[in-house]
Amino acid sequence: MNETVLHALIRASRSVRYTATAALASLALFLLLETASAAQAIFNYTTVSPDTITVSGEGTATAAPDTATISFGATATADTVETAQTQVATAINAGLAVVKANGVAESDITTDSFSVSPHYSNTCTPDIQSTTATSVGVRSMIALPSNSSPSVSSAVCATSDSVVTGYDVSEDVSVKITDLTKVSAVLTGLAKAKVTNITGPNFILGNPQTVEAQARGIAIGKAQQEAQTLADQLHVRLGKVVSYSSNNTTGSPIRMMAASEAAPANTGVSVPVGQNTYNENVSITYEIH
Repeated sequence: MNETVLHALIRASRSVRYTATAALASLALFLLLETASAAQAIFNYTTVSPDTITVSGEGTATAAPDTATISFGATATADTVETAQTQVATAINAGLAVVKANGVAESDITTDSFSVSPHYSNTCTPDIQSTTATSVGVRSMIALPSNSSPSVSSAVCATSDSVVTGYDVSEDVSVKITDLTKVSAVLTGLAKAKVTNITGPNFILGNPQTVEAQARGIAIGKAQQEAQTLADQLHVRLGKVVSYSSNNTTGSPIRMMAASEAAPANTGVSVPVGQNTYNENVSITYEIH
C-alpha cells in the first residue's frame, strides 16, 4: 500500500472518530437535559388537597355531684410574727378539728397558702441646721411671729429609716368532703370556730370522665348525622376523617357562700346539691368523594 492511500485511510478514521464523539456528546447532553426536566417536574409536583366538609355537634350530660369542696382561712395582726402566727394557728386548728370531727380524711385537707407581711413605718431624724434655715426663710416670706417654732412639715431629715412595726399572718385551707350529708355540719362548725373567709361549698364530681364521655358521644353522634345528611344533599360519599377537635365545659356550680352569710351558731345550714351539667362540643372534618 502506497503512502498516499495510507494517509487517506488515517484521515477517514479520524473523521469517523470525531463524528462518533460528537454523537455521543449530543446524546449525553440530551439525556442530561431530560433528567433535569424530570427532576424539575418532581420538585414542582403539588399534592392536590382532597375535597372536605366540616361539621360540628354539641352534647350535654348531667349528673349529681358526689364531692364538695370548702375553703376557709384566718388572718391576724400583731407586733411579732410569733404572736400573729399563734393567733392564726389557733383559729385554723379549731377549723381543722371541725372538719376532722365530720369524717374528713387528712388526705383531703390541703394548705392553699401561708403568708407573712411586715408593716413598716418611716422615722425621721431632723437636720437641725437645715430645719432652722428653712424655718427662717418661711418666716420671712409670710411674716410669722418671731417666737413661732418650725413646723414638723418644714423639718429636713438628716436620716430616714424604715422600721418594722408589726406583722400580718394569714393561712388558707381547703377541704374535700365526699359525704355530702356532712356539708351542713362542717359549715356550721366553721362558723362557730370563728374562722374567716369561708368559701363554698362547690359541688363537683370526683371522677367526671364518665359523664364527659357521655356528652362527647352525644356530640359526635350529632356531628356524624349532620355529615351524612350534608353528603346526601351534595350527592357525595363520606371518606375518612381528616381532623377532629373537642372542648368541654361544666355548668355553673352552686353559688359560693361568703363568711358573712354563714349560718348562726345555733342553726344548721340548708345546702341543696342539685346537678352539674357537662357540655361537649366537637368539630369533625371528612373527606368527600
